[in-house]
Amino acid sequence: MISRDQALAIAREWANEQTAFDVNLFEFDLGYVVCLVEPVAVATDGPLLPPSSTGYPRLVIDRETGEVSQWSSLPWQTIAERYAQRRAAEGRFPPDVRQVLEHAGWFPGRDLSAAADHWMVRFADELAGLACPPVVRAALAEFGGLQLPQFGRSGRLGGGFTSYIHPTEGGVVTVAARAFAEEFDNPVYPIGNNEDGPSELVADAQGRVFMLHWADDFFVGPDIDTAIVKLIRGGPMAEAHDRDW
Repeated sequence: MISRDQALAIAREWANEQTAFDVNLFEFDLGYVVCLVEPVAVATDGPLLPPSSTGYPRLVIDRETGEVSQWSSLPWQTIAERYAQRRAAEGRFPPDVRQVLEHAGWFPGRDLSAAADHWMVRFADELAGLACPPVVRAALAEFGGLQLPQFGRSGRLGGGFTSYIHPTEGGVVTVAARAFAEEFDNPVYPIGNNEDGPSELVADAQGRVFMLHWADDFFVGPDIDTAIVKLIRGGPMAEAHDRDW
């Protein structure tokens, strides 16, 4: 367990690596948020300048382990909230997949509901007749707009096919989704596309994800999270015709 004095020592050591500023320590349930203290401005006759520490990163010190993590220049209350969300979501994604997601702009609690609603209205004609189940709408709200690169066969990130999760600036194609729904008697809703083919990514009311490729229809995963892991890590997928889903 990290005491406040121990956290302050860690914070000052980190601050000395960044700048000569002192620190402010804000305590919350899971630890401490560290912010650099902006120097007191000296009055001059010239124009006022922004504080030299504006935009400096923040630090979180975990109360239980002493582990430190660096965060962007956000209000400390926001950082504390997001840190709690991150801790609650630990184990949801493997570390390599989580790193890709976070680099793409995802974080636990991310909610783009307004953007998803706008996207559905914008493409209402193309989406007409396709029902968006709650599990799919939740996925669009959480992951919408993300570009997810894939690990290639060499293990290099970006060496595979990138997936684009709606809502995006581009249009939406639903021909394959409608054909899939008719063939398998399983209505699906578009959630994105993939560079391979290119192909459509769709999900059904149970959250099962499929890739509708020109060569065949493939089963990506039984739920959104599993499908995201598959899309980022790559690897073989079963044909939808196998009906293992």
